[in-house]
Order: sequence, then C-alpha cells, then structure tokens
Amino acid sequence: MRMFLKVPVLVLALLLAVGLQARTQTPAATVDVQGLVAFLGAFPAPDSDDGKADLAIVLWHQRTRTGPEIQRALSEVKLGLGAYASAAGLPLDVSRYPVTAALIDQVGKDIKVQTDGLKKHFGRPRPYQADARVQPAIERELSPSYPSGHATRGLAYAMVLADLLPDHREALVAQGRLVGVDRVIGGVHYPSDIEAGQRLAAKLGAEWLAQPANRARVEAVRAAEWFGQAKP
Repeated sequence: MRMFLKVPVLVLALLLAVGLQARTQTPAATVDVQGLVAFLGAFPAPDSDDGKADLAIVLWHQRTRTGPEIQRALSEVKLGLGAYASAAGLPLDVSRYPVTAALIDQVGKDIKVQTDGLKKHFGRPRPYQADARVQPAIERELSPSYPSGHATRGLAYAMVLADLLPDHREALVAQGRLVGVDRVIGGVHYPSDIEAGQRLAAKLGAEWLAQPANRARVEAVRAAEWFGQAKP
C-alpha cells in the first residue's frame, strides 16, 4: 500500500497566499462579454438550414441514445473532478485529491461568470423549450442554451488537468469534449451550443492558465498532490 505524502508547510502557505490574492483581484464579472459575443458569433436561426440540422441531430440522438450513454450524461450534470477519473487512469475523488478538486472548482466559477453573461446576451431557448418533440433524458435547466456552460467547463477542466497530468493529455481532452456531446445526447443542448462552448473553452482555458495568479495556483497544486508522487 502506498502512503500519501503530507503536504509541505511551504506548499500550504503558497496555496493560502494564492487564494488570498485571487480574492483581492478584480471580480471576473468585469469580463468583456461583447468581445466574446463577437468571438462566438450568433447561433443558427431556427428556420435556417443549420438551425433545422441542429434540431434534427438532437432528435436523432433522442431516438438512438443508449442506457449507458444516458447514465454517463446523468453523472456529468454536476460536473467535477470525478468525471475525468477514467481518462486519468486514477480514482479522482475529492477525498483523495482535495486541492486539485478545489482548483477545478475555482476554474468553473471563473468561467461560469463569463458563460452566464453570454447566455443572457444570446437568450437562446433550450431544445425542449423550442420543440415539444424533444424529451430530455437528464435534468432540464431554465438557463439559455447558447453557449453550453457544460461544454465550456468540461473542456477547460480537461485543459487544467492536462497541465497537471501531461501524460494523459489526449485522454483528458477527449473526455472534456465528450462532456459537451453528452449534453446533446441528453437532449438539453444543440450541437452548435457545444461547438461554441468548446471554442470558448479553448480560448478561456488558455487565458486562465496564462494568468500569473492562476499559474501559481496550478504549481501549488502540483507540488501538493502530484509532484513526485505515484498515485495508484
């Protein structure tokens, strides 16, 4: 049985310092939503060819989705560290990796501020709000559909985890993209919502990782739970 190494005092101090710095920074709500609106562009109009194809794909998944696919989508409704366990080849539960889980939670909070602003701007109805034929297999949500917050966070989480676990980068990114696909399978998003969310994730995830305060957080997490440790 491998023994867990205790978090060094200096690492704990760094984590506390970085957390304090993050709390004193300008709130993420000051993000330039209009700039991101221009970056994403509008969603397809319902009566356009692309809009009709969007709905057709949702209905096709509704007819063909399997029990295991539905269960996977259900498990990702409350998205967290555990969704990436298979891709990482590790039991990524919060009790074993609390500092990593806290990091992912912070990424989610930072990005949700931005996706919420974009959803409010675009105001796209969910597929089941626009067409009664759509019957979701997972929890319905009242927030607008475009862009998909799950697709954005799903890939952004994968990018951060890939920074910590570079040997698993490909599998983690694939899992991050699958989170978005599962929202279409579940009937709560259009494919164009997912595509927009993943493009947004690539941009916001890279920007998040490039910020000095966030880099310090990542390096503190690496030292606390990943540096020099062979996790089973």
